[in-house]
Amino acid sequence: MINQIRADFYRQLHTRGIALMVIVIAVYAAITCGCQAPGGIMINGQTKLLNQLTENDWSIYDGVRGATLSSSILLYLFIAFFVIVIGYEFSQHTYKSTLVSGASRLSFVLSKYVVMLIDILAAMVWYFAVTLVTGMLAGRTLGSTIGQLANFTGTSLFVITFFISVVFSLAIIVLIATKSLVIAAVFVVVWPVGLSIVRLVTAWHWLIYLDFFNAATGISLRTLSLNDAWRSVTVSLVLLIVSIVASSMIMRKQEL
Repeated sequence: MINQIRADFYRQLHTRGIALMVIVIAVYAAITCGCQAPGGIMINGQTKLLNQLTENDWSIYDGVRGATLSSSILLYLFIAFFVIVIGYEFSQHTYKSTLVSGASRLSFVLSKYVVMLIDILAAMVWYFAVTLVTGMLAGRTLGSTIGQLANFTGTSLFVITFFISVVFSLAIIVLIATKSLVIAAVFVVVWPVGLSIVRLVTAWHWLIYLDFFNAATGISLRTLSLNDAWRSVTVSLVLLIVSIVASSMIMRKQEL
């Protein structure tokens, strides 16, 4: 498993797409913070906060809050990680060589998830770092204590990373089951938008536990109740474990 992870990181270091994505993330963070223009996939409480942010001049703390609200857009950029880490191997069928060499299906799937988790975490660190630097260069006030700013930034960083990784763990199942990179990529795109629309139309409260992006921003910005926050995390953990195990089981039943 360690060798698989090393191989994936080596391949990424020699992929131009990763460098391009780093630049795009920096530009997006700088524009969002510098121009005070937050956006993203959001509903209800997040929309109210969006209106508050757009009506006032930002502090550095507000910049991080705006970046948190806007982070759902990053999902579409992170599809590149999914393609490079696992999608390309399935489209070219090179994953079979790894399995034939003795790697178990479970270790294969788990290693892919770990690599994407680390990729997403590193990208989110870069995203918030650019946001903070942009606020400082703009000469804005802190807007809170250093401790509060660090706590909020750290919470947003890890919560958003976790929930985004859950979406991609589900995409792995779709990819393995269908063997179609296109279908898996479409799933990633449709999931957050589709759930937000269905939730708005039906007003089914339980959908919040599957609406990972609004749950992530809700936990970070404290617009989500404590009970709903814990339930969202619990459901996501269960889905994450099930997706990894189910993906390996599906692979076992498929012919190489």
